[in-house]
Amino acid sequence: MQDPGPSSSYYSAFPDTADGPVRPPSPPSSPRLNGSTLAGPSTDETLYAILNLPRNASEAEIRDRYRSLASTFHPDRQRDDAARRAAHGRFQEIQRAYEVLTDPTKRMIYDMFGEEGLRTSWEVGHRVKTPAELRKHFEKQSNAKRQLEIDALVKSRGDMTVVFDARAVFLPKSVFPHPERLKHDAISRIQRTRPGRIAMKHSFEVPLSERTQFICAGQMIARNGQGGANVVGTIKHQFSPRLWIEVGTGLLPPRALNMKGTYTVDENTYVTVNAVAQTLAAPPRMSISLGRRIYAQTTGFITYKSGFFNLGSWGLSLPPQLALSDRSGLSVGATTANRDGTGWTVETQAGLNDSHISADWSTRILGVRVKLGVAGGSSDGINAFVDAESKVSNTTRVGYMVQAEFAGGITARIRFARLGQRIAIPIVLAPNVNPYVLFGFTFVPAAGYAVLHHFYLSPRRRRRIKERVQELREENAEMIAQKKMEAHEAVQVMERPTALKLAAEQEKRGLIIISAHYGLASAFTERGRRETGGAEDIIDVTVPVQALVNDSRLIIPGGRGKHALLGFWDPCIGERKKLRIRYSFRDTLHEVTVDDTAAVRAPLKEHLLDSGR
Repeated sequence: MQDPGPSSSYYSAFPDTADGPVRPPSPPSSPRLNGSTLAGPSTDETLYAILNLPRNASEAEIRDRYRSLASTFHPDRQRDDAARRAAHGRFQEIQRAYEVLTDPTKRMIYDMFGEEGLRTSWEVGHRVKTPAELRKHFEKQSNAKRQLEIDALVKSRGDMTVVFDARAVFLPKSVFPHPERLKHDAISRIQRTRPGRIAMKHSFEVPLSERTQFICAGQMIARNGQGGANVVGTIKHQFSPRLWIEVGTGLLPPRALNMKGTYTVDENTYVTVNAVAQTLAAPPRMSISLGRRIYAQTTGFITYKSGFFNLGSWGLSLPPQLALSDRSGLSVGATTANRDGTGWTVETQAGLNDSHISADWSTRILGVRVKLGVAGGSSDGINAFVDAESKVSNTTRVGYMVQAEFAGGITARIRFARLGQRIAIPIVLAPNVNPYVLFGFTFVPAAGYAVLHHFYLSPRRRRRIKERVQELREENAEMIAQKKMEAHEAVQVMERPTALKLAAEQEKRGLIIISAHYGLASAFTERGRRETGGAEDIIDVTVPVQALVNDSRLIIPGGRGKHALLGFWDPCIGERKKLRIRYSFRDTLHEVTVDDTAAVRAPLKEHLLDSGR
């Protein structure tokens, strides 16, 4: 949970205060369980930032904030012509933010589509529609405007798997019947690699209606010149934001009917049911999963698989070998997935065919997502794997995995994914767990990548970022200069009313902003700021921050950059930024440093500076 603010015990250290603790903010929504299929909110929050209000601010809060800013920036309240000219532009911004955010229709459009939505003609019609109807209408209008662009895209997915058998490459000479007749140099050994199984799948999607899609998939598998193929048709329909169901079947023999549905009970709970009818001689095999969020980032799940079973006489005529191929089992587990790609999963299963326990853990090392896993079961024995995946470009990912099975040998798997197309190349390396092969295909590639990352990839990335930042600054030089001028004008207008507010805070020993600086994140250190070589990577925002203090409270909502706040501007466009505030509360020194999009709430006890600092 986010910090709820200062506690009553904190205030007891300052006897002159009787305001009580700050109310805690609403808890964050789950990033894992979300039944809504609506488009996410716009990231444009400039109008909210101008008023320094959260996105969920009430109309009363918007009006109060507007009146407070209008009393400061209204041109008629300025002392001279220069101040009136400086206040005029900022007052227009404040007035526009107020007009948009107090109009329910405009605010809904802005929340969903940002400034671009406000510049669009929506043909709303009568203003008697409910907010839900308006939202649906706006989404429909937006989808219609993008229809030509959507139609130009082919929602295709392709998967290709080519298995290579490289076991003969690493076998010792003594294994071969007549080793003297074979060449054993490196090139000759590599030439012994033979292709094995080849599998291909391609699918495309055709929208039948707003909530219904038809998916056609073709798949084939071949091995040693023999194989088979089929075409699978699937209809997927969304009945509501909480419920969707899909039904698919093979269009060529053998035909198996597959039905799957997911229902989101609430933001914390979901149920998934999957039924596969492989033959009419027995009831369909069922799989039922129940998932429940048990912590902010952790979901627990329980899954029951029926396997082949009979209802009365239905299912008794099933061939024994088929009936025994899939039998019932129950699994329980939990998984955690963080926003940065790290996490873990543990699962245990008890079943008539297979009982096992497995666990995996993911982290990021040198920009690569690395997953380590281990499992032990009654059917497959003990196996472990290490998997690495990296993003090569915005549309391309590359993965590499090595799996060691004590009963099945060592297999390496190379993956490529671009847009909807995926290629996998499994390579069978050894029939048993050979430590030399395992070392050669795990530690050697890892060490090689570490060297490559340190001496080439990382310097290349830093160089590209530096070049891109420079390009951004050059491309937006006029805009940056304009925003800088507007910020300076806003500070000039703020100085006199902020000085009065500061005097009131000093009189009651309240919240006094001693200094506030905003800019390049890497320039802030624990002991101060380092020189960056930039002309103006850090800017002084003491006056704008003091202007945000009300009744000895400073609250800046999070989730957006602070460069849109009145009196702020972006001194290092394209780079990570931080805000550092040093303030006094009840004659005691405090300091806080936050990331650009983090919320600020002061005073807080943890902001107290040690006497030695």
